[in-house]
Amino acid sequence: MLWLIIVFLMLCLAASVWLNVHVVRKNLILADQREELVDTIEVSLDTLDNCYSNIARSAEIPVLSDEPVIREVLSDIKRAKNAVLAIASKVVIYGEEKGLQKDE
Repeated sequence: MLWLIIVFLMLCLAASVWLNVHVVRKNLILADQREELVDTIEVSLDTLDNCYSNIARSAEIPVLSDEPVIREVLSDIKRAKNAVLAIASKVVIYGEEKGLQKDE
């Protein structure tokens, strides 16, 4: 009876080791994917920053025409500028919170 318990515990130990190895492998794969995602987001934020500066410069130019189409385009540019600002502020705040948690 004692040997049956020992065999059962050894099987449980082997299953636990196998499961831990499998989980660690998946975790390493996900960590690599996360790093790639962070790099992609940083490149995208740089692109958005360049676009934002172009949009901000375009939005500041006075419009010489009172045509509704031109006013609508200018309004859309200003809304797009504000949307980029809102997204960037959320990403920066999210990144700062994560950075603070890592430092502590």
